[in-house]
Amino acid sequence: MKINYKSIPVRQSGFALFLVLIMMIVIAFLVVATMQSTSMDTRTSANDSDHQFALQNAQLGIVAAENLISSWPADIKSSSDRKVFACDCKDGLCAANNIQPSIANSKLAIVENCGASQLPEVWKRDKVFTNVKGDPSIPSSSEDAKNDMKYRYVIEYLGPDTDAGVGIYLFRITSKGWGRNDSTTSMVEENVQAALYDN
Repeated sequence: MKINYKSIPVRQSGFALFLVLIMMIVIAFLVVATMQSTSMDTRTSANDSDHQFALQNAQLGIVAAENLISSWPADIKSSSDRKVFACDCKDGLCAANNIQPSIANSKLAIVENCGASQLPEVWKRDKVFTNVKGDPSIPSSSEDAKNDMKYRYVIEYLGPDTDAGVGIYLFRITSKGWGRNDSTTSMVEENVQAALYDN
């Protein structure tokens, strides 16, 4: 006896395929969003690290300026050797705003008379901290530059600190440091009281 089985045609609507495609699109969006978030976090972390590097370089400039100031008593043997603090910050030595030469001049330094005009802050003066030819600020030492440490600094002379006693001087140091990316910079300013006893 022969039995014939008849297959019953089934109508397929493709709903499972449609559902899988929707799930794949959702997963793809989640993967792209996660990758963008990770990329943003990586860039933020790199920028923060570079800013910290620029800040460290600026602080190196402060230390270099303090070392330079401490070496001056040995360099100044007579009144002709006195350091000149100029309006244009020549050699990184700046005349400070509102400091009268008659009050500030000493055996250590001479302050240039800049006239009645108000001097801007040192970091706003022409060509200062631009790191180009003719920039009067003092660059990083060759040893530091060899180790990718990049900074520039200027020193303002604020005059003798008469309240503290003979041979005590006040200075303002402004230092700018660069990160590994030249567009990343940091600036630090510090007032220093230095005991540089006159002969």
